[in-house]
Amino acid sequence: MGLEWTARDGGAFLDLSATGAEGAGLWLAVRPHAEEGYWRPVCRLVRGEEEREIGDGVLGREHAQDAVVKYAIQALAGLHGVEPTRLHADEDDPWPDRAVAALWALLAAGPHTV
Repeated sequence: MGLEWTARDGGAFLDLSATGAEGAGLWLAVRPHAEEGYWRPVCRLVRGEEEREIGDGVLGREHAQDAVVKYAIQALAGLHGVEPTRLHADEDDPWPDRAVAALWALLAAGPHTV
């Protein structure tokens, strides 16, 4: 159930469906900024909601990826009542617990290059 960044449209994309069917349609991404070397971290953490841009002009793709992962941990924990420090989850735990734990594992595994 590991998460992995994949190359997409000149940036990187992280599909949260890898954490379970409940994550279908939810994702994180970093997209190139108009200014070279800068990135735009964006995400969709609620189905049917518009994507959220959480930063404009983050210097370095790895920093942008870290920023959007940290944001997703906090946002998903808040939305679903999960402890944001949840580092481990079992396969039979609810999806939000598994997703938060998988995001922490991804963050710990850095660097986040494609």
